[in-house]
Amino acid sequence: DDSNMSSKLTLIHVPVGNNPARIRLLIYLKGLEDQIDISTPADYGGMSSDAYRALNPQCKIPTLLLPDGSALYESRVISAFLADKYRDSGPSLLAETPEARARALLLNSIHDLYIASPNSSDPAVTANQGCGYKGVELIDAPARAAKLREVAKQVGVLEGLVVGPYAAGAALTEADCALYPTLALLLPFCLEHAFGWPTLVGAEHPRLAKWLAEMEKLPAAQRVRAEVEPA
Repeated sequence: DDSNMSSKLTLIHVPVGNNPARIRLLIYLKGLEDQIDISTPADYGGMSSDAYRALNPQCKIPTLLLPDGSALYESRVISAFLADKYRDSGPSLLAETPEARARALLLNSIHDLYIASPNSSDPAVTANQGCGYKGVELIDAPARAAKLREVAKQVGVLEGLVVGPYAAGAALTEADCALYPTLALLLPFCLEHAFGWPTLVGAEHPRLAKWLAEMEKLPAAQRVRAEVEPA
């Protein structure tokens, strides 16, 4: 039914990638699969097409199309919008106290600013996490080493901030959605294959290790892992 389809949100994503995965994790946690259609940039001619650029001038993913034809982009914005719009569906993803909510925001910011984003739409500018998968034409050896050091530093920062059992405390928050695909899936895979690192979260990160074990119990997280690993 076309009228029903037009009233739904549409998430533009790809299976691989930690930023699209964090939005899918939120969708699965809240049970929103029937509320949100899923598409890919290929449905709009690819990420560099004029049609896609009209939706997201940064030409990145994910992008969320609204029923009125407008679009939201940037993972943190999409996450906040969905958590707000569907606050009464599934876990609220809003911590119970101002302090815990601030902790969740801080965890989100550390992840987004210092690990996952290049803070540029220029493809030649790479995020720190790119040290594990970007080619030598974009990141030379000294820059790669610097990015690796920064990733290791920021994982240590996150270790000091995680509360348990979930990132900001007793309740799941958007911070858990942001951190899980990066710390459990993308970085461990990339760093193992690129540098032979056996693990990202090790003995020196007991808080993150406990948090990760708790997250792995969630069917929504298991579903995201099953989607990302084959990709």
